[in-house]
Amino acid sequence: MCSKFNNYKIEISYDGSHFHGFQKQSDLKTVQSVIEESIDLILNNYKLNYAGRTDAGVHAKSQIISLSTSGSVNTAFLKSLDSLVGPEIKIKKIQKINNSFHPRFDAKSRVYKYFLQSSNTSEPYNRNYSYLVKTKIELNELKSVERLFIGKKNFKNFSKLRKGQDPFREITKSKWSKRDGYFIYTIEGNSFLHNMVRAIVGCQLAVVENKISKKELASSLIQPQKKRFNYIAPAHGLYLWKIKY
Repeated sequence: MCSKFNNYKIEISYDGSHFHGFQKQSDLKTVQSVIEESIDLILNNYKLNYAGRTDAGVHAKSQIISLSTSGSVNTAFLKSLDSLVGPEIKIKKIQKINNSFHPRFDAKSRVYKYFLQSSNTSEPYNRNYSYLVKTKIELNELKSVERLFIGKKNFKNFSKLRKGQDPFREITKSKWSKRDGYFIYTIEGNSFLHNMVRAIVGCQLAVVENKISKKELASSLIQPQKKRFNYIAPAHGLYLWKIKY
C-alpha cells in the first residue's frame, strides 16, 4: 500500500555571499545543494520544487520551495532542517498546502530590491550586501528614468536569451527610494530574464553617469539594438524580496 504524499510550502531566506547561486551544480556550494543534503538526513522519500533561481552572490529575503513527502513534517522538522542548513540559510515557515501547488508556475509576480550606496556614505561591513557607487548620485536623477520600464516591454538588450526565448516581460512596479543612506530600487513583474534586474539597475546608473541617454534606454525597450547593453550592476546588491501568489 502506497503512503500518502502531502505537499508543503516552505519559505526560506539566505545570504548569497558564499554560494555559487541557488541551482545545484557539481562540486559547488549552492543553496539548493545545501537544502537537499540537509533534507536527505531527515527524510527518505521526497520531491522539491522551487519558485526560481538566483545567481551567485544574490540574496533572498523570501524564496519559496514546495516539499512533497509521505514523511512527517512538523515543528520538529522545521527546527531540525533550520539547524542542518547552517547560518547562511533560514527556514522561516512551513505550511501544508494543496497537492497541486507549484511555487514557480503558481506565482503571480516576483518582487526584487536592489540596494546601493554612494562612496561618501558606505561602510566597509556592507560591501557584500549593497553596491558601492563611486560617483555622487541624486535620488531625483534615478527617479527620472524609473518609469521607462513599466508595462510590457522587450528586454532583449537586458539579458542573454536562450534560443527561441520570449524577450517580453511585464513590469508593474519600478521605483527608487532612499532610506538610511541607501538608494533602494524596487521592481515587480510576472517573471524575469537571466540578469535582467541587474541590467536594468546598471542601465539606469549609466544614464545618471551620462554613459547612455535616456532616449537610447527608452528606445531599446521598443526596438532593441543588435548588441546587448554591457551595464550590469553587481550581484551582491540584489535581493529576491517577495513572491506573490
